[in-house]
Amino acid sequence: MKTPAIRRPSSALPRVLSVLGLLAALLLPGAAAQAHDTVEGTSPADGSTVATVPGHVDLTFEETPLAIGSEVKVTDSSGTNWADGAVKVADKVASQPLKPGAPAGKYTVVWRVVSSDSHPIDGTFTFTAKASSGKTAAAAAPVSSPPAAAAPAQPHGQGVPWGIIAGAVVVVLLVAALALFARRQLKRGA
Repeated sequence: MKTPAIRRPSSALPRVLSVLGLLAALLLPGAAAQAHDTVEGTSPADGSTVATVPGHVDLTFEETPLAIGSEVKVTDSSGTNWADGAVKVADKVASQPLKPGAPAGKYTVVWRVVSSDSHPIDGTFTFTAKASSGKTAAAAAPVSSPPAAAAPAQPHGQGVPWGIIAGAVVVVLLVAALALFARRQLKRGA
């Protein structure tokens, strides 16, 4: 009677490791290639000269940024920050209201927002105003605070990196399936 050949348990391990390496090589570069949102434009435009200091500064993104953690500083040549209150995000625009009475001159806008993929992004741009806003705080208050209903609710799922989450779930399921396969191979060989 011929005895069946016994497989060595170590023969399955290199195959399992090879498959895991191949899966990692296929899946990981795709996750790393995802780019953060970029600014499509600003108002005032970068480097532009405007007649008067605007009531707000806007940044338009390719996707809707998250409002949480967003910050925009608008400083004049003396370093005074003219930003007034929190950044307002509506659709693809992050808007920073400015305090009334800002003087004429060059302004530097330093911004930081949370991209729709939940990663922080930042940047800087400048503009020059030929004249001050010329408004007093009392006269400008109604103009600088838009009604609460003006900002639409963010769509469901905005800011959640569903592609990354789905990729992670697939990787976990594949690793679990390969571990189960390897365990069965090792039991057969024993």
